Amino acid sequence: MKPNKFKRTAAKSGVNYANRGKPFETLIETTNAMYAHKGWADIQKAEPPVKVQNKIGNKITLGWYQKHGFVDFFGVSHGRALAFEAKTTNSRTSFALSNIKDHQVQVLKRWHEQGAASFVLVEFQKHREVYILRYKQLEEWWEGMENGGRKSIPYEWFNMHCDQVKSQRGVALDYLYLLNLPG
Repeated sequence: MKPNKFKRTAAKSGVNYANRGKPFETLIETTNAMYAHKGWADIQKAEPPVKVQNKIGNKITLGWYQKHGFVDFFGVSHGRALAFEAKTTNSRTSFALSNIKDHQVQVLKRWHEQGAASFVLVEFQKHREVYILRYKQLEEWWEGMENGGRKSIPYEWFNMHCDQVKSQRGVALDYLYLLNLPG
């Protein structure tokens, strides 16, 4: 009897969250395209650098991320630089700070110190709400976590202290409005 070449293997334990935020990211990219169309901003998705091991023609067949990437999005609106992360959570009660990497916080900090609008767009999927977490707010929570405090930000805190991003002015997710940038 020949062995079955299509032998089933046990599924990996754990959950793959790799594309959990893809619909949210697509919504942001649609928003950014609308901002560009209206002439309000030029915001790009930052792709992490890839070390290519094997390439056939123009197609990469083997590669990996070379180093820590940048933040998810960066750009400019009416002379003001922007740098931000986009994060999604399935939790109804909180946003885990472990969703953000240290190098991302450092990039947001450096951009903030140079006068950029630095922030995180946080999507609470189960509430169908998006909030803008400004860098200074993130910094307080991040430092608290590093000093033994909470490792997550309660949903209710977002509801009381952050601006909710909504669809308005003909834009799917109008975060520029909350940054007081012209449009």
